[in-house]
This record gives sequence, C-alpha cells and structure tokens, in this order.
Amino acid sequence: MSCDNIFVMKKRKISPEFLNAMAEAVKILGNGQRLQIIEHLDIHGESKVSDIVTALSAQQGAISQHLNKMRIAGLVSCRRESREVYYQIANEAPVTLLDCIRRKYEQNLRSKP
Repeated sequence: MSCDNIFVMKKRKISPEFLNAMAEAVKILGNGQRLQIIEHLDIHGESKVSDIVTALSAQQGAISQHLNKMRIAGLVSCRRESREVYYQIANEAPVTLLDCIRRKYEQNLRSKP
C-alpha cells in the first residue's frame, strides 16, 4: 500500500508489534544516505556495492556500513558472487516510506511557482 491511499483507509488500531517493527524501520531509514541507497535499489534493482558507491559519490566503507545495518534490520538482503556483493530491497517497508517521501517531494515541486 502506498501513502496515496492513507486517508481513504478505514482506521483501526494497529498492533504494538507491527508499530514497533515500523518504528525500527523508520529509525534505520532516518539517515539521508540510507534513503539514497534504498532509492537507488528501488530504481535500479539489485546492485553491486561498487555501483551504489559510484551512483551516490560516496565512500565505500560508509556505504558498506549502511548496507550492513539495513541488512541486519531485514530491510535489504545480499548475495555474494565471486568477489562482488549484490544488494536488493528485502521487504516493502523501506519502499512504502520512500514512496511517501516521493509524494511529498512531488507536492512541494508542484506548489513552487
């Protein structure tokens, strides 16, 4: 579900377990560079670490640390092929949050003269 439909949903109490899991995802994604990584993976699909580093013009060590933190949290998954490590988005939580951010970004662009 995207945040486009948030206001037409029937409101009901959300389980504490689900809210805690989402709070953890929000906490992990509360970093601009991690959001850029998720955006890259969402747009380009599974990617090598070196491709993410190049696309974000970032340091390899920092990107690897961010990817590892998101992997431990279950937001991304990885596979190794020879000496390369490939990452992909592992569940919908980061994309749902990113889509809400995209929607707000587009609204801000449209509201500027």
